[in-house]
Amino acid sequence: MEAPAPGISGGAEGQVQPVQLVSRRAFAGSWEYHIEGALYTVPQARDHSGAALFDARGELLGVGSLVVPDALGPGRPRTVGNLFVPVDLLKPILAELRQRGRSQASARPWLGLNCVERDGELHVLRVTDDSPADVAGLQPGDRIRRVDGTRVAQLSQLWRALWADSRAERAVALEIERDGRPMNVTVQAVDREKTLRRAQGI
Repeated sequence: MEAPAPGISGGAEGQVQPVQLVSRRAFAGSWEYHIEGALYTVPQARDHSGAALFDARGELLGVGSLVVPDALGPGRPRTVGNLFVPVDLLKPILAELRQRGRSQASARPWLGLNCVERDGELHVLRVTDDSPADVAGLQPGDRIRRVDGTRVAQLSQLWRALWADSRAERAVALEIERDGRPMNVTVQAVDREKTLRRAQGI
């Protein structure tokens, strides 16, 4: 696990920066994002976005995605580093991507929420304008307690519960707390891809 691996910069110069692979664990983002087995490296690479992470034999391990403040993981000193998406995630869906332009697994419900874990609770940090969550009346500061009846207290639990029913366009039942009052909210989720602009002429 903790073997040296050179990271190839995504910058114009294509520099090679030696880094250390220090952790492999799940990552949950505030923006309806969750990935299993993410790769964490130190020291921080400036040109990390899209950079290639290779092992000592020159085999591709992952593609650069984020700067993270806790590359070493829970219970260890907070150290800034990078998160790489494992290339192994591509292999099972590559044929489907070539055929359809997307994988079936990428079609899943989207609400338009940014959330954060705080004191063992999930707080709504931001609601995207005109998103399903916005239309349903969710507000920053709301605390999410359950998704479709499943108790959630961590970001990973929140996104897994949301995606447990993979139908992208469906009603999602949320139990929330607002100003100390429990509330039930139904959000009509949509397929995120349908909300994105497509490049013209491709």
